[in-house]
Amino acid sequence: MKWSVYLLVFFSLVAFSAIGQELPSELWHEGQITLVDNSVKQGNLKYDLDRQTVQLKIGERTEAYDASQVISFSFLQAATNIRRTFYTLPYAIQNNYMRPVFFELVVAGKMTLMVREYVVTRNESPPMSYSSRYRYRDYSGFSGSRNYLSYKMFFVKEDGIIKESSGKKNDILYEFGAARSELKKYVKMEKLKLDRIEDVARLVQYYNEELK
Repeated sequence: MKWSVYLLVFFSLVAFSAIGQELPSELWHEGQITLVDNSVKQGNLKYDLDRQTVQLKIGERTEAYDASQVISFSFLQAATNIRRTFYTLPYAIQNNYMRPVFFELVVAGKMTLMVREYVVTRNESPPMSYSSRYRYRDYSGFSGSRNYLSYKMFFVKEDGIIKESSGKKNDILYEFGAARSELKKYVKMEKLKLDRIEDVARLVQYYNEELK
């Protein structure tokens, strides 16, 4: 159980290379949706985090839902047979206006880690690049303009407030309050790089399980 979350995050970052030119949100996945009336529907689904919508294909019929109609949805990623789960939570993306937003759950506990993926288009870029904030991978398969799948990280404490991470090491550690000194030791001992989501997931998991 301790490593299952880490493997999920690692999968979310790198396993999509097996899909080729298609991004995860462009594929149909076997899954289910829980609606706000608590009904559950199963079928093949495709999600769009930019538009905050999910399409569900049941037989020959396709249904579409926006985030305000959905509690959660989950699916098996076809390339790896690993389940991913998204929840709808109120969040102000811009202008301080709260609205329903899809977040992918990575680690749950007294500190919860969530992510949101989005596509970055660049003109001359190598297959893999790093920044202090996000990790990118090339999915375009051709030269010139290239598409990269990028992730934003979010922390949720027990008060339920969602806070976007800057991705900077000190800012991430600051989220853990009095535990940050102990976590600094863990980061050093495990040689974690906190601009990598899988390493942040390991940090959060360690905090939730080992530090009381």
